[in-house]
Amino acid sequence: MGGRRTARRWGASLALGLACALPAEAGAQIGILAGYNRDTLAEFLPENGFDLTEFTDGYHVGVFLNVNLATFSVRPALIYHRMPELVAMAGDERVRFDIDLLEIPLDFRIRLPLPAVQPYVLGGPVLTFPSSTFSGVDDLLAARPVRAEFGVGLELDVGFRLWPEVRYGFGLGALMESDVAVGSQVLRGDGEPRHDALTLRLGISF
Repeated sequence: MGGRRTARRWGASLALGLACALPAEAGAQIGILAGYNRDTLAEFLPENGFDLTEFTDGYHVGVFLNVNLATFSVRPALIYHRMPELVAMAGDERVRFDIDLLEIPLDFRIRLPLPAVQPYVLGGPVLTFPSSTFSGVDDLLAARPVRAEFGVGLELDVGFRLWPEVRYGFGLGALMESDVAVGSQVLRGDGEPRHDALTLRLGISF
């Protein structure tokens, strides 16, 4: 618990430090972002009579810093990612819980440098710091699971810049352990839930 809080504070300090240090560089823009995420808890097979939510629809908001280097760009960000309405079930008993993630993605983009519309592809790691208000789940969450994300988007110059994009990410390790207490029983399964995410996102920068 304390380690996760320390890691979240460290991650936030690092991202804010980057945001303060880099805007003076040529070709850098600070922006805000928001969007929809379809989250999947993959690679978990519960025992008979037990179940765990597989899909949930959530949202995310954050800030980013884009640094252009010719056709190549680096774009770190700091994002709050919400996974709501997850349910663990055992017979008639059920536990509802949410998972919140502080995310630090580092996107590497390759773009086609056209005057007004610049298509791009991207990829990179996403360092995540998950937590839950439900203590029985919070204790099971991994400290710093990593997700790999890939996507496509457009950089539109309309006086300011719009960044619509579609991304898909898959967990490189377990998001949480597989045992979840549901009433007087414990949900057990084979494997450990991995976090995959389909993301629709819009960024705005000036």
